[in-house]
Amino acid sequence: MSFSGNPTTFVERQIENDGFWPDLSLTEFQKAYRLPGEYLVETLVVGLISAMTEVNADLAKCKGKWQAAGVSCLKSADPMVLPERTFQAETYKRAVYCRAKAELLPQFATITRRESAENTGKEAPERAETFLAFSQAAVRSLQGRGRMTAVLL
Repeated sequence: MSFSGNPTTFVERQIENDGFWPDLSLTEFQKAYRLPGEYLVETLVVGLISAMTEVNADLAKCKGKWQAAGVSCLKSADPMVLPERTFQAETYKRAVYCRAKAELLPQFATITRRESAENTGKEAPERAETFLAFSQAAVRSLQGRGRMTAVLL
């Protein structure tokens, strides 16, 4: 139960992906990333689908490279071709779940408008930035890049 008195109900719902990347679980997202209980299920689903679409676009080249190597699905990839497949499937989910949380947290202020309901832990801009950075770090890991890069100007 959240401090608002709203019970946290976990919803069993799968979000189908494109067949290459793993499907996403709304329950897994709710449990692992502790979204406020005030969010409607539909809001969470829209956030997940939006984040999934963005992460898939970020990883399009990576997916193409792996498909060219004979990988048709990340989770069932031949371990001789893609030995880190289990790790990469979980890293992919982290990228999506963190991006979804980064997109959803700023919406909290529109869900609870009373001043007494203000919660800087849920609403502070730094929270969204932090989770977006977590997502980007996961994407970069999947792309085989480090956390930081330098560009010659």
